[in-house]
Amino acid sequence: MTTGTKIRLLREKNGWGQDVLANKLNISQPAISKIESDQTKLSWDYAEALAKIFEVDPEYFFDSKVSNFISNNQKVNQLYNSEYHDNNIEFIKGLYEAQINSKDQLLEERYERIADLKKQIEELKAELVILKKV
Repeated sequence: MTTGTKIRLLREKNGWGQDVLANKLNISQPAISKIESDQTKLSWDYAEALAKIFEVDPEYFFDSKVSNFISNNQKVNQLYNSEYHDNNIEFIKGLYEAQINSKDQLLEERYERIADLKKQIEELKAELVILKKV
């Protein structure tokens, strides 16, 4: 899991938008966006600030071990965190389930909106037929 993903998941767990976290760190929302998308590397100072905000160890945001290996004749970096615990798995599962539920709810809302729009189109077509007759 990348540093940016870890930050995003913690932020979402707290129900905060990027703007809220940006205010807590005294930086801009686009700066948070770049950190979460791993376009900007996280400095140790910000890792410490985030650790205080989220009540985690600053090292949580960084991969603690990197091992390179060759797989299918391609060089691959395998990243893993030696501090990974079972309670993190439950936390991640909970976030994943919340994201799936949110996605399902958004899809349902989109389907309802599409149905409403189709109904409006049909009503407008009927009105157009009447207006053409006049």
